[in-house]
Formats: sequence, C-alpha cells, structure tokens
Amino acid sequence: MSILRKQRKANREEDDPDMVPVMNLFLVLIPFLLMSASFYHLKAINTSVPVLSQQNEDMEEEAKKEIKLTVIVEIKEKQIDVSALSGEVEVELLKGLERTIDRKNSDEQTMKALSDCLEKIKSGFPASDTVIIIPEENVVYETIIQTMDVARYYNENPLFPKVVLSGKVG
Repeated sequence: MSILRKQRKANREEDDPDMVPVMNLFLVLIPFLLMSASFYHLKAINTSVPVLSQQNEDMEEEAKKEIKLTVIVEIKEKQIDVSALSGEVEVELLKGLERTIDRKNSDEQTMKALSDCLEKIKSGFPASDTVIIIPEENVVYETIIQTMDVARYYNENPLFPKVVLSGKVG
C-alpha cells in the first residue's frame, strides 16, 4: 500500500494547472483589443425643449401686456419656410408674418435673408424668445447649425435665445 500512497501524492503534485499559455494569450489579446478600440469625442449643442406649464391669473395678466410668438423655421431642400404661432394673436396677423426664402442663392445670402426676416418678427414682438427649427431629412448638418446661429443673434444682438430642434410632425 505504501506504493499506492506514493503514486497518489505524485498525482496530486502534478495536478497544478500550467498558467503560462493563459498568460501568453492575455499578453497578445490586450494590445490587440486596445488597438481595435475607438474613442469618441462627443460635442453638445445647447437647445431647449418646449414645456407645458400651468398659467396663474398673474401670469395671464403679464402675458396680455407682452405678446409672445413661437417662430417656426422649416428647412427644406429648395426653400426655408418661416411662420409663427400664438394663441394671443389673430390668425390673419400670423399669416402676414409667413415668409418663404429661396435656397437657390448662396448659403450666405439665404442666411442673411433669414436673419432679416427673424429680426422683423422680433422687432414687432420683442417678448418672443422661442424658435422651433424643423429640418427635412436631406438637409446638411452645417445648414442646421447655421440656422440655429442666425436664430440666436442678428448683428450680435440677441434674437431668440431658446432654439428648439424638432422633427416634422404629421
């Protein structure tokens, strides 16, 4: 029996796993994973989202003193449509504010015409502070950003500080 005990002890000593192949695998795998990883640099554009709120009697009195419009700028492939919404203004007056800007001209001329149109609306309704920009799917990202910049400032004068980016509804 002493021979059997010696064989069992010898078997137990040889049961230790060999970790060298696993270590070699990680030595090769880690640099490969690091080289194949991609790192993203995210940038943010400040926008705001319209929020529903409850109006008190005090807020209603203040709203009567200063009329606020919400300007909608629809960027299409061949034109830019500008319109306005408000529950405090007659529909006929709002239709008079609607404009269509042709995009056949250069981007600078188009953005200049848009800024002039937005400045006229702002001068007529100085309490207005919100623009909703609705681009079509095929509109270039740079055009959207230029439109947002134009809506915020006109000749370094603030126009509509709340710029909301939206999709087409309906």
